[in-house]
Amino acid sequence: EARDARDNQEPLYCSCRQVSFGEMVACDGQNCPYEWFHMECVGLTAPPKGAWYCNDCLEEMKKMKRKK
Repeated sequence: EARDARDNQEPLYCSCRQVSFGEMVACDGQNCPYEWFHMECVGLTAPPKGAWYCNDCLEEMKKMKRKK
């Protein structure tokens, strides 16, 4: 019986587009395209205290501030 490959595919996270593994950190950006990141991919060695934003969301926030 042929199965759709998407049925058993794990969701992809992070800017590296890999499955969830190891310690991960969530981006607090409201419209973050990735939401979750592998800590090693974003250069973190410990979970951040308080809000954390990925580079994409930081850039977006800078643009929004300039428009105001």
